[in-house]
Amino acid sequence: MKVNEYQQKDISEDRIDFYYRSKTKEVNEVLDFLRKHSQRLSGKVNNKKIIFSLNDVYYFESVDKRTFAYLGNEVVQIDIRLQDLEDAYFELGFIRVNKSTVLNVYKISSLKPGINMRVMALLDNGEKIQINRTYKAKFNLFLNTMDKGGFKNETGK
Repeated sequence: MKVNEYQQKDISEDRIDFYYRSKTKEVNEVLDFLRKHSQRLSGKVNNKKIIFSLNDVYYFESVDKRTFAYLGNEVVQIDIRLQDLEDAYFELGFIRVNKSTVLNVYKISSLKPGINMRVMALLDNGEKIQINRTYKAKFNLFLNTMDKGGFKNETGK
């Protein structure tokens, strides 16, 4: 893949134009990376509001009707329901893996079969998240779709 970089001081905002022949796995990874880095969320840590990148999220979890984003070294309370997070960020790799967790598949370092058709996901930060059998089919479908070049939106882009 060829990459050209240009500095242009007279433009009003930074931009990236990305051209590709076909939507390969590599192209999808680059696009997902760019989309994730442009997504920002806000939440609270110890009553202090912070803004963080979607790319920094390992997983979202619902506990006692509150939603938390687990970052590398912080837990941030956010005001978005799990279903809304999955709907908004599914194509960016956020998949429901059990009743209370939406996982960022790009933070998985390995998968290990568990008992009762469950799967254990080991994350880059050493945490383990269980993928329940109810959600396993959708999880596998996502992985297979990404292996075949990813998702296409309504415009075919």
